[in-house]
Amino acid sequence: MVLPPIKHSLRPKGSNASDRVIVHRGCAIPSGYSYDVPGDLWVRFEGDVARLGITDVAQTRMGKMVSIRFKRVGKHVAAGKSVATVESAKWVGPIHSPFDGEVLEINEEGFAEDMLIANKDPYEAGWISVVRPDDPSNAEAGLLTDDAAVEAYRTRIDELEISCIRCAD
Repeated sequence: MVLPPIKHSLRPKGSNASDRVIVHRGCAIPSGYSYDVPGDLWVRFEGDVARLGITDVAQTRMGKMVSIRFKRVGKHVAAGKSVATVESAKWVGPIHSPFDGEVLEINEEGFAEDMLIANKDPYEAGWISVVRPDDPSNAEAGLLTDDAAVEAYRTRIDELEISCIRCAD
């Protein structure tokens, strides 16, 4: 099913009317992002940096977030290593970086104001970290976009037999 943009918070920053949000079993998959589907991570490239966050699938699977510990600004992270550790109602584990890079910014303030921010708005206000890739020309390797991301997520959602919901207070 293809829907027009359904609300501002589900549209990529700087998006326009042609951007779409695909919804499969209640799970939003907005265009304009790159995805690490097995890691349930989205990446939005903004010039020479990348903003990272969890997907709708991730926030549904983990349940309500209880706490988050960020890697400090200035810390170098290797691909596959943690930029943050999340504790939720159902899970404790890392949010990883898909590439080597330096942590430039963390969303500590957003989570301090509302611990459920990623549950409520995973693609905008609930971002996790901003990372500067060591090799920007190779940062998108292994990430999926557009139709490939949508198809991979549809398959993953069906295999997991989940339907996404957004948490409320």
